[in-house]
Amino acid sequence: MQALERLAVALEGRVPGIAGHSRRVAGYAAELARGIGLSHEEEIRLARAGVVHDIGKACVPGSILNKPGPLTPQEERLVRQHPATGAAMVSDLGDPDLAAFVRHHHERFDGDGYPDGLAGAAIPLGARILAVVDTFDALTSHRPYRRAVSRARALEILHREAGTRLDPDLVAHFGSRHAGFAVA
Repeated sequence: MQALERLAVALEGRVPGIAGHSRRVAGYAAELARGIGLSHEEEIRLARAGVVHDIGKACVPGSILNKPGPLTPQEERLVRQHPATGAAMVSDLGDPDLAAFVRHHHERFDGDGYPDGLAGAAIPLGARILAVVDTFDALTSHRPYRRAVSRARALEILHREAGTRLDPDLVAHFGSRHAGFAVA
């Protein structure tokens, strides 16, 4: 696990502006897990999943990860392989739940996500948690293809995506814990 965590952190150096993304996702995931009453073991598993959730991007060319404009359909297909690739990479750790969280963190609550098109409760809870916190951190971080938004704006976007892209109960809980970011 330590080697994968080091690789995940090193991968962040390939894309300007995302340094610390995996650690922030891990922290938010553990916080949300604790806030909804999951066990300490699940909190730790989610923190680990947060660190390695994008490990599959090791197989995506840097030119694609750093592209400032829209991806071609072929480039998008490559990027969309990263959850399954990452799950395969962490499966050797012998924790099927951890691998499932990594594999399904880009599923959508409405079933329109990837890699398997799961919907609602069919998406593992840990993956639904990662989807919320990964989206929040991605929105509040600069990316090659767009500027960061404020935390308040990110929360507005999460609430707009609740029920379609994201689990509405998890968004509500995350939003209530970060209400200080909200705009009056």
